[in-house]
Amino acid sequence: MQYLTLIITIVIMSSQNILIKQYNVKSRNRNSFLFSAVSSLFAMLFFMISSGSDLRFTPQFVPYSVGFAAAYALALVGQNLAIASGPLSISSLVNSYSLIIPTFYGILFLKESLKPTAYVGIALLLISLYFINIKKESARFSAKWVVCLIIGFIGNGMCSTIQKMQQLACGGAYKNEFMIVALGIVFVILTVIVLVSKADIKSHLKECSIFAPLTGIANGATNLLVMVLTALLPTAVLFPSISAGGIIIMFIISLFVYKEKISRQQMVGYIMGVTSVILLNL
Repeated sequence: MQYLTLIITIVIMSSQNILIKQYNVKSRNRNSFLFSAVSSLFAMLFFMISSGSDLRFTPQFVPYSVGFAAAYALALVGQNLAIASGPLSISSLVNSYSLIIPTFYGILFLKESLKPTAYVGIALLLISLYFINIKKESARFSAKWVVCLIIGFIGNGMCSTIQKMQQLACGGAYKNEFMIVALGIVFVILTVIVLVSKADIKSHLKECSIFAPLTGIANGATNLLVMVLTALLPTAVLFPSISAGGIIIMFIISLFVYKEKISRQQMVGYIMGVTSVILLNL
């Protein structure tokens, strides 16, 4: 059952990148901060609805909510801007690899043990990053894109790490409460930024009225499923599997939907990603 849940998590997680890409393709008046604010609001509403009326708030998880809020804001805005200013395939790839951060956290701090095949799987996952890149003749990286990739990478990786820390500290409790407080903080911060920037909120809000809510719901579902899976699978297996699975899905979407050309070098990298998933789950 946990592996079916894992597959569902990977699919929902990947849908976020597709929704963000569609927003940036279809919208004339893009506002990444407003898009992220609306997304975080709907992610918060997802957790409020999924929890029903069974909510218990305690100061115990608040520090983790604050830390998660900071990481979540960086991840959401960084990912949005990276996808807007660069190719979907590479932006999604780097974002997927950010899950190596909680993987090493599990190995170094939680002393989680791995089978030899899992170490090979992680190695292949890292090596494939070298092989999957833009074709040489079009490899013109903008400084903005690189900075956004780094921000999204660190933010996304720390989100998963802080989730794991909170679940361990609270004995697996307060999943919904932790996320509601964190997402509420994110919504307030991003809304203040939008208001201070004096943007044309009405027109920008209309542009993101479809894709932002769906992105938020998908994000909320992903985070809830990840927290459930942390109790079922070792961190060092869970997060690399999510990472590699996301790479495979985005490869298919980039190739057949957005018609991005895949070189032989990229194909080798994606095959390594598939192999790593198999090795991590042996």
